[in-house]
Amino acid sequence: MNIADIDLDIFLDDVCSIDRRPRAPSTIRPWNEEQLRHFLEDQCGLTRGLSSRRPKGRFFVHHDEAFQVLETLSQKGSVPLTLTHIDAHSDLGTGFGDLSWSDIGVRLLGLPPKERKAAILHNGMERISPANYLAYALACRWLKSLTYVHHAQSGDDLMPFFFRDFDPACDVMQLRYVPRLSEVHSRERLLELPHSLEPPVQFQKVQVDKYRAAEPFDYVFLCQSPGYTPVEADMLIPIFKDYVDFDNDGSEGFPGSGLQMSSKEVHR
Repeated sequence: MNIADIDLDIFLDDVCSIDRRPRAPSTIRPWNEEQLRHFLEDQCGLTRGLSSRRPKGRFFVHHDEAFQVLETLSQKGSVPLTLTHIDAHSDLGTGFGDLSWSDIGVRLLGLPPKERKAAILHNGMERISPANYLAYALACRWLKSLTYVHHAQSGDDLMPFFFRDFDPACDVMQLRYVPRLSEVHSRERLLELPHSLEPPVQFQKVQVDKYRAAEPFDYVFLCQSPGYTPVEADMLIPIFKDYVDFDNDGSEGFPGSGLQMSSKEVHR
């Protein structure tokens, strides 16, 4: 299954890297309708209006809400997914105070793949969050390839620990289980320690203006990310309904339902 995982913060003229809730009007400007439709049609290959080619989709307020849906779509790992992450942030866990990468490498990958999802922490600096949920999807072996479509002013937030030979430019992600990671003080020492490698995952990084979808999408995620987008960006969300059949477009929180998005704004 081919999935487009889109965050609203990719459609801004600047990148917000600090959670700025509660939201307020901002000087950061969103794309206009024409720019967004060009991206969806000409770059993502989505079709406007009624069509058998329209993908199904799901709207989220916070991006880690996509984690559970990824599990369902992958049928708990039996059908690895092709994921295109269109976002101003990699969501692989490199933020301040985030130790998820260490917990994944020291503990989680030591468990059988089918047991990892239930063992994910939800408290502390190792918890799953909107900033690292994709690292946990990789740890659960739900993805067979990952494309990171980044903002023109971002794309430098990749964790070398998750890549083959610790090289984010190598185009292959390969998580590693290193139970004695606490002993590491250098790359050389890390290479000396006993460790085991996860199956490789093909990786590509491309700037948003250069991106072109290679194949049609079967499913589309759209995330509001209220901590990283100004209120002005919400006007873009209903446009997606011309291209995607969202299965929760009449539910609480989706623009157009008559309810305010701010009712969903809670801190991580």
